[in-house]
Amino acid sequence: MGTFYKKGEGRFGAEGSFQHIRKLLPRLFNDICRTYDDRPDLILASWPEIIGPTFSPMTQPLSFYQGILTIKVKNSTLYSLLSQHEKNRLLKNLREKFPRTEIKTIHFRLG
Repeated sequence: MGTFYKKGEGRFGAEGSFQHIRKLLPRLFNDICRTYDDRPDLILASWPEIIGPTFSPMTQPLSFYQGILTIKVKNSTLYSLLSQHEKNRLLKNLREKFPRTEIKTIHFRLG
């Protein structure tokens, strides 16, 4: 016959397991969030979604370092449009998508 545990008794009692999970979940969630925040590749990967399907093929995310996102732009007209008119909107969208990551600015480069 197997061992019988009453509720709240022993290492595997229902109450004990629930309390253990209750203490573990917030720490696990924070670890997951921290891992997500420490991944600049996710910011680069999200660029096509941030800029949209029209301009995505004409741009390429190059790097995200110390809060600066660097984007390569294929022509001077688009460079001018993005740097002068769309930069604030793009920064706002990035900051909303990654609220726990400091995004200082976007640098556009012709290339």
